Amino acid sequence: MRAALFPTRRKAATHNGHPAPTPVPTHHPEDRPLVSRPLNASERELVDWFVDFTALMGVPASVGEIYGLLYLAGRPLPFENFVERLGISKGSASQGLKFLRGLGAVRVVSVPGDRREFYEAEISPTRLVAGFLKEKVQPRLKESDERLARLKKSLHEMDEVDPLLADRVHRLHVWSQRARQFLPVVAGLVKIRT
Repeated sequence: MRAALFPTRRKAATHNGHPAPTPVPTHHPEDRPLVSRPLNASERELVDWFVDFTALMGVPASVGEIYGLLYLAGRPLPFENFVERLGISKGSASQGLKFLRGLGAVRVVSVPGDRREFYEAEISPTRLVAGFLKEKVQPRLKESDERLARLKKSLHEMDEVDPLLADRVHRLHVWSQRARQFLPVVAGLVKIRT
C-alpha cells in the first residue's frame, strides 16, 4: 500500500559511478514567446534600476523603462509591447525609442515573418552612458564654453566691472575647460571616441 502511495524514485543513470549530467536546455531568448502582460515585481525592480540610472542623466523615466524592458527581454520587441507592458503612452514610447536610438543604445531590427518594426537593446549599459556623453554632454559643454567666452568678452568691454562677477565668470570658464578635458577620459573608460 505504501509503495502505491509513495512510488520510489528511479536512480539516475550513471556513468563510471557518477550520475549522468542533466541536459541543460539551450534556448535562445528569441525562442521564448513574446510576453504582453504587465511586469511582475522582479521585472519592475530591474526596470526601476534603469529608471534611477537614467534619471542621473536628466532624461524622462520612460527612457529608463524602455531600455530596462529591452534589457530584460533579451530579444527584439515590437513597439506595442512597450505600451502594453510598461503602461506608458504611445507618445512616450515613441519619444523614448527615438532618444535611445539617437544614443546608439537601441537599434531597429527585422524579425522574419513579421512586418512590424522591432527594437533591440545594446545590452551593455556602457553604451547608454557613452551615447549620452557623446550626444548630450559634449555639445552642452561646447555651448557653455562659447557662452562664457562671450561673457568674458563683454566684461572686458565694460568700463567698470564688478570684481566678484569677473571672478565667478573666470572660475566657471576654468571649470568648463577642465570638464571638456575630462570628458575624453570618461569616454575612453566607456570605450567610445568623442
